[in-house]
Amino acid sequence: MSKPTNTFAVSERVTHFMYGPGTITEIGNVYTTIDFDENGRRKFVTTMVQLEPTTILPPAPVKKAKAKPKTPKEPKEAKAKAGK
Repeated sequence: MSKPTNTFAVSERVTHFMYGPGTITEIGNVYTTIDFDENGRRKFVTTMVQLEPTTILPPAPVKKAKAKPKTPKEPKEAKAKAGK
């Protein structure tokens, strides 16, 4: 049985029948935004969205690798002179 959106709070974990588990990121008078674990961020009409509470934990955040510093490229002319 789904509950009305006004019974949920921001950062609460919920599940949607089509998109699965997610975290509520914003609740407004018109729209509710949910960041789903596997389906990205979606915006719903607050009065129409059907949500259920869930105990499924959010996925662990993925650590991004640091970008390697760019090494300056040798000009083409310098490569040509080195090869002669």
